[in-house]
Amino acid sequence: MRSIVLAVVFAAACASNQGSTKVAETPAAAAPQSVLLEKWQGPHGGVPPFDKARVADFAPAIEAAMAEEIREIDSIAGNPAPPTFENTIAALETTGLAGNRAGTIYGVWSGTLSTPEVRAVDRSLQPKIAAHNDRIIQNAALFRRIDAVYQARETAKLTPEQKRLTVIRWNAFVRGGAQLGPAAK
Repeated sequence: MRSIVLAVVFAAACASNQGSTKVAETPAAAAPQSVLLEKWQGPHGGVPPFDKARVADFAPAIEAAMAEEIREIDSIAGNPAPPTFENTIAALETTGLAGNRAGTIYGVWSGTLSTPEVRAVDRSLQPKIAAHNDRIIQNAALFRRIDAVYQARETAKLTPEQKRLTVIRWNAFVRGGAQLGPAAK
């Protein structure tokens, strides 16, 4: 349902952009100032700025967002305090927000606009995104913290929601290979 809504918003944005499908004309903004990384404005948590996005903006914005998320992940993984739900699981919930925003717009564009420019960006970004996700899932220090919270979930006085989120995070990491040895990873 969400992808349908986003596709409709995308179509409306393109129509308001004088119906032009030539989206690569605007030069990319410097990644840190990219409209793709900014918090969305408007009702219901904001509306993706499809009308301001350009194909040339995607790679720099997504690469900047991935670098920011790695810094956030490294901060959690390197936290010297003992792992708790708040400083590990809840902290993970706040990572990668700029990437989620840019990735949502990119996902709609790459899923609905098959131009040579979009396909070229997609071919370039997909291996980088896969490597980025692997780097997070296979971060041994981060998984040790997640595992510690998971192992203590029954004695740590977590709410049912906190327990469930801990189990979901732990399962995602385990299914992604976090418990495998170096050779298997």
